[in-house]
Amino acid sequence: MTLRKPTILSNELAGALEAQIRTGDYPAGTKLPSEAQLCARYGISRNVVREALARLKSSGLVESRQGAGVFVLSASAHQSFRIVTSEGDRLALRKLFELRLEVEVAAASMAARRRQSEQLIRLEQLLLVLTDSPQPLQIEQQMQECVAEASGNEYLSGFLAYLNGADRLADGFLTVWWSQHRADLIRHWQQIIAAIRLGDPDLARREYWRYLLDSAEGCGIRGLQGWERTRMSNLAEPFAPLCAAPDAMPRRPRLPIPLGACDCHMHVFWPELQRPFTPHRSYTPPPSSLQDYMRVMDKLGLSRAVVVQPSVYGTDNHVTLETLRQGGDRFRGVVVIDPDTPMNELLRMHALGVRGVRINLLFKSGVAVSDVRTLAAKVAPLGWHLQILLDVSEFSDIEASLGRLPVPVVIDHMGHLPPEFGPQHPGFVSMLRLLERGQLWVKLSGAERISADRWPYIDVRPLAETLLATNPERLLWASDWPHTCLPGAMPNDGDLLDLLGLWTDNPALQHRVLVDNPALLYGFEPIEQGQPVGPDEKVSTL
Repeated sequence: MTLRKPTILSNELAGALEAQIRTGDYPAGTKLPSEAQLCARYGISRNVVREALARLKSSGLVESRQGAGVFVLSASAHQSFRIVTSEGDRLALRKLFELRLEVEVAAASMAARRRQSEQLIRLEQLLLVLTDSPQPLQIEQQMQECVAEASGNEYLSGFLAYLNGADRLADGFLTVWWSQHRADLIRHWQQIIAAIRLGDPDLARREYWRYLLDSAEGCGIRGLQGWERTRMSNLAEPFAPLCAAPDAMPRRPRLPIPLGACDCHMHVFWPELQRPFTPHRSYTPPPSSLQDYMRVMDKLGLSRAVVVQPSVYGTDNHVTLETLRQGGDRFRGVVVIDPDTPMNELLRMHALGVRGVRINLLFKSGVAVSDVRTLAAKVAPLGWHLQILLDVSEFSDIEASLGRLPVPVVIDHMGHLPPEFGPQHPGFVSMLRLLERGQLWVKLSGAERISADRWPYIDVRPLAETLLATNPERLLWASDWPHTCLPGAMPNDGDLLDLLGLWTDNPALQHRVLVDNPALLYGFEPIEQGQPVGPDEKVSTL
């Protein structure tokens, strides 16, 4: 038998031996060939053989007997716990990464407290090999297992060896991903090793967390355990990467755009020197002015828009309110407030066009779940709504939490559900029940955020079509311009508007989503035929 080179050799050897054990070629009680015999038979190193045998031991298939060798255990002794996956099963891959995130982040933290000098030396040697190894994935797995060994917990070490044996599903994805991003892989491991060498368990946890999130992204897995990539940072060490700018050349959509069409979610950002961002934020946006956006409106044929307060400004609504002041009647706003914001301030906002309060439960924004009912009661007399950004796959009891509020509720970005869960996910189904009863609104937006694919984001289509089939009278379209902190490629806004035409070819439904529903929710006045819909040249550059 000849082992194939592109795969992880220890994984393949473990799989070959396991198959021989389960088919009876190596019955219970049989002694396996020695390390030297296996090396000679397969043309591999002792290190590969030892890693393969460690996987078989962690699976409960064999045991080592001091001075005698490795023996096959009886079937009754085999562990009942198994990880069974099939190629292309993205949901199984997500669950494996979730498990790895909990196990390996904990191992990195322990390693920072317990590592021995020889383990640090081993990690640094592997890092040197990783720089130009033709098989970075094999070296990477050795580094993962070295970190687990440095934890001083043999159960962690054994379980990680088992996971690496089971997690062949990711090998193909990561081989391609890391071949294109080797510099990123090396940087991650440099930071992990530096944290372990420093003996800082919190820093080690954060660095390993970010490394695994990038690994998951390389396999097309987004929103792993929530969409907050900076959850492991703290106030003293903010992690706010600079975002790419939006596509400066939006094309005209192929979809006929009716008069009065509204973009129900966009943002404006001033240069940071002009209006500072909160230090405790998830990203740093590029300047994106009202004038920039109105050129996008003109190109897309949009008549109206809703400017939404972004998390980077916290409760400082100055930029959003100034945008409303300059944008005039064609704009409405959604702000972020404190529970103790005075009513006279809310009335001033209302006069400028504010019609809702945003609660961001996904990224750093200073608003907590406990604020939902308090804020709902505060803005109910104004007829405002609550706009909530959350991942419905991780928000428990949506119906009880959001279905009994005294104000309308708007859910951003189709509930931010990772598409591999599908519309049958319990959290999405709960959202659908509220939508069907007319107890909330949902934005048909964010496909470019949650999809693992490029436009037209085929994996998101079942979610959008299910929403349209459930209650099109409570759906809104939005661009989310200027698309800050995207995990994938920057979209063209004309493409995003054309998604609605791909999700429904019914012109009446398209008109309802683009015109009628926003007019009802945000209180826009009817647009008369002949009223200008292009940018107002009097708007100043912000």
